[in-house]
Amino acid sequence: MSAKEQKLDKNDKSLNIAKLYRLLTISEDLHEITGVPPTTDLEYVYVKDIPEDENYEIVRVGSGKFQYQILYSQIAYEYIEFLKDVMVPYANRTMSNEIEFMNIILKSGEYLILEGDEDKVSLPIPEGIGVAHTHPGICLFSHKDIETADNTFIKGYVINSVLNPHCISSIFRKGAYTLDDRENLLSLAKSVKKAKTMDSLASAYKKFSP
Repeated sequence: MSAKEQKLDKNDKSLNIAKLYRLLTISEDLHEITGVPPTTDLEYVYVKDIPEDENYEIVRVGSGKFQYQILYSQIAYEYIEFLKDVMVPYANRTMSNEIEFMNIILKSGEYLILEGDEDKVSLPIPEGIGVAHTHPGICLFSHKDIETADNTFIKGYVINSVLNPHCISSIFRKGAYTLDDRENLLSLAKSVKKAKTMDSLASAYKKFSP
């Protein structure tokens, strides 16, 4: 029996995603500490005053061009571009043999690619930023995929994706993952599980209001 394929690597895109994630987590911390939302220029975080006893290398006093919440969508955009570069060859392999692959970007900026089984890939999810896996058919989340997305959002992930060679579907946060968000996401999982036709599946997604 051959060993499952595994890869640990990094590139400019994965390292940039990790940098953006660090800006985001520091911004969230400072927002919670001061009650005032920081701003950013996507290189630094800007605040009116740096709290005492806080030593953030990438924090400056001043004002950035964007509200820090832009970092959620920026991370999602960068991750989708990363998937186009790195995961499409694996998606092609999934289409040919139905063996799925999972990608995880870690907080260090390194990324994992892990081979699963036919129509399935699963493992304990480490702390990270973005996670995706290949599908042999349509690039829609199964109810199990949505439940996994819930688990990763609780762990601090920003984005979850599924892809085939022709499309990518993603669910990503635009803020803190709240109890209302979780209730809506798990309600979608239940609706997707009940869906027996493509029409009913499409209806479940149309009714989803994050």
